[in-house]
Amino acid sequence: MSSIYKQFFVGIILSISSSCFSQEKDLNTEEKRLLKIYSHLVSMSYGSGSDSLNNSSDEFSTEIRKFIEHNPSTLIYNFPLLSGALTITTSKDGRLRIYSWDTWTGGTMHFFNQIYQYKDNDKVFTNTPVPEEDNPGGFCSEIYSISINKRKFYLAVSNGIYSTKDASQSISVYTITENKLTDTTRLFKTKSKFLNTISIEYDFFSVVDKPERPVELITYDDQFKTIYIPVVNHKQQVTDNNLIYQLKGNYFEFTGIGKSKQKSKSG
Repeated sequence: MSSIYKQFFVGIILSISSSCFSQEKDLNTEEKRLLKIYSHLVSMSYGSGSDSLNNSSDEFSTEIRKFIEHNPSTLIYNFPLLSGALTITTSKDGRLRIYSWDTWTGGTMHFFNQIYQYKDNDKVFTNTPVPEEDNPGGFCSEIYSISINKRKFYLAVSNGIYSTKDASQSISVYTITENKLTDTTRLFKTKSKFLNTISIEYDFFSVVDKPERPVELITYDDQFKTIYIPVVNHKQQVTDNNLIYQLKGNYFEFTGIGKSKQKSKSG
């Protein structure tokens, strides 16, 4: 390669590196601004009036949504400053990311907002669902992914906190098709119907000794293509048994109740 071509390619690489660095710097500057808003929100949650707290919470929600919507590169940004404010969960292929955060407007019942960010046809999109009234929502802690007949499905695990004792965990199906994120695919087959989500409500103190946070109850084993849903007894205590859903053809079919095998995560 001649020296002229070498200089040309080196110039391109330096230009790209400079552009990426500049973009990263801009994101970091904006993240610092958002951190100040969030820090103010946290301080307002201690002893402020409900109107002031709600206004502060709304401000953070509005600003974080604008930031993500207007900056598609946030799909691969690691948010080093807001890692304590946001729960950010990304699929292994990088096509789906779910942002969750506590609005600080509840007490022992925690209210969460979410942003869905996804990529299709080399474009990045955002979906910001409007929270239902009196629905506290939840935060996403895991996104498993699986291909069925060359179609990619994402299995998102979400968590709800209703008191110091009462909690929930669910697994829901998402697909990305024609620039749209949908959650209506009924991929789970029970004995009597098809479902697009499965959830459990449980007593947190029955699993408080588990070391990980958030607790891992609903899991997917990629090796055996199996989903494990813990059985909860009449006291809402999590037992050692699981409802087992195994991939058979185009669906995860309920195959029985039993112990889980060693699980291997697939992001």
